[in-house]
Amino acid sequence: MSDARADAVRDALQAAGRLLDGEQVIAVDQLAGGWSRHSYVATTDRRRLVVRVRPGGALLDTDLALEFHVYRALEDTGITMPRVHALQEDPGTAFGGPFFVMEHVEGEAPNMYGRADQARLAADYAGPRGIANDMVENLARVHLSDTARLPQGVPVMGFADVVARWRTVYEEKRLVRDPIVEEAYDWVAAREPTEPWTGLVHGDYRIGNMLVAGDRVRAILDWELVYVGDARFDLGYLTMARAAGKHLRAHSPLMGCIAEQEWFLGRYAELTGRHVDPEDLKTFEMLAAMMLLATQFTAVWMYDRGHTTDFRMAWSRFSLAGLRQDMARLMAW
Repeated sequence: MSDARADAVRDALQAAGRLLDGEQVIAVDQLAGGWSRHSYVATTDRRRLVVRVRPGGALLDTDLALEFHVYRALEDTGITMPRVHALQEDPGTAFGGPFFVMEHVEGEAPNMYGRADQARLAADYAGPRGIANDMVENLARVHLSDTARLPQGVPVMGFADVVARWRTVYEEKRLVRDPIVEEAYDWVAAREPTEPWTGLVHGDYRIGNMLVAGDRVRAILDWELVYVGDARFDLGYLTMARAAGKHLRAHSPLMGCIAEQEWFLGRYAELTGRHVDPEDLKTFEMLAAMMLLATQFTAVWMYDRGHTTDFRMAWSRFSLAGLRQDMARLMAW
């Protein structure tokens, strides 16, 4: 009996001219995890591929086709990322949503909340620093990318636009008012840097969105939040205690579980010529926390309103306390 998902992958590859001569798709297996994208491994008689699907009721309302074209536009830029092969934009697919097919890269995404992976990353920093160097070097390449090569539709957002975006999500998806969060929006809005660092922003640059094998980063994934704006957002995001495995308590002492902050920022400055001011870093750390809070408020709202039965969405409420604690710390309360 034909497997509808395997047929869908084969047809997409064939339409894109990426199906090898006589190639057969023999199995499609879903991977664990996935909040706004579901991932599958498609096995053919020649190779393994990854299928990224935007399901109904996704956590983030992001454009899967745009993400595909961002991958395509950044090929051969030196950024460590997988190549994409085919896009199917029809929402009525056998996967339950539009999807794209990309190359399979060997490696695993480290769990920044897991002690074993935290210890592994700390050992890398104490030793070869292959992962740490790959993280900072790739981030520099992202921020120095020629934005003119990006596809149409990539959002262009100034600092105030980013603040407004996440404040709007809070206003629309909160279940109750939160005085700490609302004070934080006023605090960060008043701290807009006078000189923007305009560049390509990944938007979710953390070790959990990397595939790591041995002591090297093999692929940077999850480009769905990409935009052109102030590149310091990615640095602020990595600075968050959350990026180092914190829910209620900090665990790894390293920035993003990967490196000492001074070393990382120093290496970044060597590569880009940009030295981040500590006060500006606090501003973007706050903005990154706001983005994460917005996604957590959305997750709880979706479950409360019956838009999903995924209990992980309700679990997101446990993320709020730690993020609010960090907001209060940044405001020196």
